Amino acid sequence: MASDWGPEPDDSSDVVDLNMTSLVDVVLVLLVVFMVSTSAIVDRDRLANAVGKVDLQLPSGNQAASDQPRPAELALAVNADGLLFLNGAPTEWNALSKDLIARLAADPDIQVRIDADQALSVQKAVEVLEKLQNLGIRNVGLGTKGK
Repeated sequence: MASDWGPEPDDSSDVVDLNMTSLVDVVLVLLVVFMVSTSAIVDRDRLANAVGKVDLQLPSGNQAASDQPRPAELALAVNADGLLFLNGAPTEWNALSKDLIARLAADPDIQVRIDADQALSVQKAVEVLEKLQNLGIRNVGLGTKGK
């Protein structure tokens, strides 16, 4: 007998149902696994290549930058995570401020070059500049890499 929905299927023909829900679940789980493992591999490679170096991506400038700071200049590097490095050695702000106050007392014209990573937020860079200004350091420059 025919209904409003069309003819009823014949009992002799096999109707195959394919449940796509479990297939989609498996694909999504595999996608998450690949995303997590890829980010872990990238982080591992970045850490393996950064032995004894500060991983910074400086903005480019017109003049060629020297790798070594001038004798009276301190290089303060700030990486993308906001970690501080004074002349390549990791440091924290409390120890850095005590060191800078002592150096400022010995040499009032001390120069500090800030090498901030491109990925560092502008707010973090401004905070570092304000902290140096509050310590009384007036000769502050921003480091760039040459073209």
